[in-house]
Amino acid sequence: MTKARSHHRLRAPILDALEDAPRSRAEIARLLSVSRSTASSAIAELIEEGVIETIDDPAPASRKQAGRPGELVALKERRAYLIGIDFGRLSFKTAISDLNYRLIDELECAFDVGLSAEDALALAAEHVETLIARNGIHRHLIEAVGIGVPGPVEAATGMLHPGSILASWVGADVPARLSRLIGLPVYMDNDANLGALAEGRLGGAVGSKVMLYVLLSVGVGLGISIEGQIFRGAYGMAGQLAHVVTDENGSLCHCGSRGCLEAQISVNALSRSLEATHRDIAPAEMLRLAAEGNPGPARVVADAGSMVGRALGALCNYFNPDLILVGGELTRAGPVLLNAMKEAMRRTAISRAVEHVDIRPGALGDRAELFGTLLLAHERARAAFHARSGFSATSGVQIEGVAS
Repeated sequence: MTKARSHHRLRAPILDALEDAPRSRAEIARLLSVSRSTASSAIAELIEEGVIETIDDPAPASRKQAGRPGELVALKERRAYLIGIDFGRLSFKTAISDLNYRLIDELECAFDVGLSAEDALALAAEHVETLIARNGIHRHLIEAVGIGVPGPVEAATGMLHPGSILASWVGADVPARLSRLIGLPVYMDNDANLGALAEGRLGGAVGSKVMLYVLLSVGVGLGISIEGQIFRGAYGMAGQLAHVVTDENGSLCHCGSRGCLEAQISVNALSRSLEATHRDIAPAEMLRLAAEGNPGPARVVADAGSMVGRALGALCNYFNPDLILVGGELTRAGPVLLNAMKEAMRRTAISRAVEHVDIRPGALGDRAELFGTLLLAHERARAAFHARSGFSATSGVQIEGVAS
C-alpha cells in the first residue's frame, strides 16, 4: 500500500478522534494502531490543508505528565462555542470556550452549598448572560451548556440523588430549569465524574487504562475512568467514596448514615477538629499551615489522608488502577496529604494491586471540573445531533491493516 493511500485512509479516523478532544500525535498514533511517523505525516497534511491546527496543552507545564508534549493537535476552530458551569464545593465558576476547549472568558465567585436551587440557577443565568454579552457572541452559535454538581446524578432522570450536599436541590430538574432561563440545551453530571473526564481527555490521565479521580474538598468525590470512559454504574451511583462508612458510631452525615468518610474529612470538618488549638480557623488557613508543617493542621490532614488511603487501598484491590489523581482544595496541603494516602494504601491493599499505581495531584488543578463541564456539553450535544440525524457517533476508532 502506498504511503499516500495509507494517509488518505487515516484522514477520517484522525478527524473522528479529534471530535472528542485535542490530542497529541503520539496519542493519535496509539488510538489508530499505526506508527508515530505515519500518524505525523497524515496530520501534517491535514494541517497544511487548514483542516486541523496545533494548540497549546491546557495543563500547566508544572503539572504535565512526564514526557507529555506541550503541543496538541485539534480541529480547526469552528464558529461555535460551549459554556461550562461548575457549582463547586467552595467556588462557582462559569466559562465559555471554543470547540477545542480553549477558554475565551470566565467568571468566578464564592459558592455556598446551602444556596437554594432557584437562587443558584438565577446566578448561573446571570453569569451566562454576562459572558455572552461581553464577548459579543451570538446565542445561536452556543452549542450547549454543561453543569457540574457535588452530588450523584441519577442516570435515568438526570436529577440529583437524595443524599447530595446540595440537599435543597433534590427533586429539582436543574438542567430543564436552567435551559428555560437561558434558552440553551443544558446537561448535568457529578463533579468528580467531570474531573475524571477532563483529566482523561485533556490532563494528567491521557492514555491511562484504569484511573481513579479523587476529589477532596467540602465533600468527597470519586470519578472512575476505564479505558478513557467514565464508569457511572447501572443507575449513576458508582463512585460514592464519600459515603463509605468508617465509624458506625461517628458523626451523622447528610446522607442519613453515621461515620461516612465525607462527614469526617471534609475541609470544614477538619478545621472544626482544630477548635482546641486553632479557634475559628478557616479551611484555607488550615491547609496553608498544614503545608508548612504546623503540627496540629498537619496531623489532621495526615489523618484524613490515611482514611482516604485505606478506602483507596480497597478500591485498588477491586479495580487495579494504574493511576490515581487527586483534586480539590485538600491538595493544597501538599505532600503531607499524599504521603499519608500512599502509606495507608500500601498497608491495606495487596502489594500487586498497588505496586505500580502512580498517585499524584491532577494536572488541571482547580479547573478540572470546569473543563469537564465543557467536555460534557460537547459530548452530549454531539450525541443529540447524531440521534436526530439517525447516525451513531464513534470515538477511539481503531484502524486495522494500515501499513506504516
